[in-house]
Amino acid sequence: MTEIQDSLVPGRDDIRLLLQDLACVAGTVSEIMTAWRRATADWPELPLSALTQLQDATRRLAADIRASGDPGRVLNPAPPMAERFSALREDVARARAATGGPGQPAVGDRKLWELVDVAMSRAGTRLPGLMTGLVAITG
Repeated sequence: MTEIQDSLVPGRDDIRLLLQDLACVAGTVSEIMTAWRRATADWPELPLSALTQLQDATRRLAADIRASGDPGRVLNPAPPMAERFSALREDVARARAATGGPGQPAVGDRKLWELVDVAMSRAGTRLPGLMTGLVAITG
């Protein structure tokens, strides 16, 4: 989780807060992976690779957002970041559904998914303002 927060952008609270939300998502997904690993003895079909991909996508998005705030860097990331964030939301929903449906055994990840949902919701409210600022800077 710390790799997302290590090189925060000075003077850019909007980016810092968004990166903290994404770090929360990546870290919580790591905890969900632990719960799923423990459950695989009874439920071997749990798709751990889906969580790994989810965590990787979160980290890549965070790295690109961090890079977009670097002084002197000219990017126009608004549409791709919005699309990637939307895809990340869909990936979260699919991964959560793997253990959240009716009749599925409990893996112990329900509260963890709630944390992911809260962090994704916060990030979703911060991203439009960030993109507007970046478009104004780079446009």
